Amino acid sequence: MALWHLGGDQHPIDTEDVAKKVNELAPGAFTWRKYPDQINLELVRVNLSDAKLKSKLVTGGGRDGWSLTPHGVALAREKAHLTEGAPERTRAERRSGSIDEVRWRRERDRVLATTAWTVWHEEPSSVNHRQASDVFRIDTYAVGRIRDLKVNRLLELFDDDPELKAFLKAMAARIAAEEDRQ
Repeated sequence: MALWHLGGDQHPIDTEDVAKKVNELAPGAFTWRKYPDQINLELVRVNLSDAKLKSKLVTGGGRDGWSLTPHGVALAREKAHLTEGAPERTRAERRSGSIDEVRWRRERDRVLATTAWTVWHEEPSSVNHRQASDVFRIDTYAVGRIRDLKVNRLLELFDDDPELKAFLKAMAARIAAEEDRQ
C-alpha cells in the first residue's frame, strides 16, 4: 500500500521512502523492538522482497527502487479503502495541467487507432500477442519490470474510462498469458 500511495505503479520508489510511508500508514509495525521511534529499514526491505519473490506484487530492488506489478496495482486498488487517512487518488491528484490532458487525449487516440482495438470489437479472442503488445508499445526489449511499468502507466491513465479500461485489462491479460507460457 505504501508503494501505491507513493506512485509505485508509475515509477520506482526508494526503500527509504517506502519505509517512511509504511510508518505513516501503520505506525510502529515496522520499527525496532528496543527503539520503537526508529523505522526498521531491513524489515521493510525483507517485506518488499517477499512481495516480489513470493506474491509477485512488486518488482525491483534496493538499488533501483521498487515498483508495483499489474497484480500489485489491482490489489492496492482493491484494498485502498483500508489505509486510513490515505484515500485512493483521484484523477485530479494523479494528473493536472493541460500537458497531461493533451497526453491523455493523444494516448487515447493512439490506442483507439490500434489494430488490437479494431479486432477486439469484432472478436475479442482474436487479438494476438503482437497486437496486444503494440497497445502498450512493448517491443522485444521491454521485458520484466519495464513491461510492467508500461502496462501500469496506460492502465492508470485510463482508469476512469470504463470501455478503455476493460480493453486494456484484456490486452494486459493477453500479454501476461503469453509471458506465462514462455
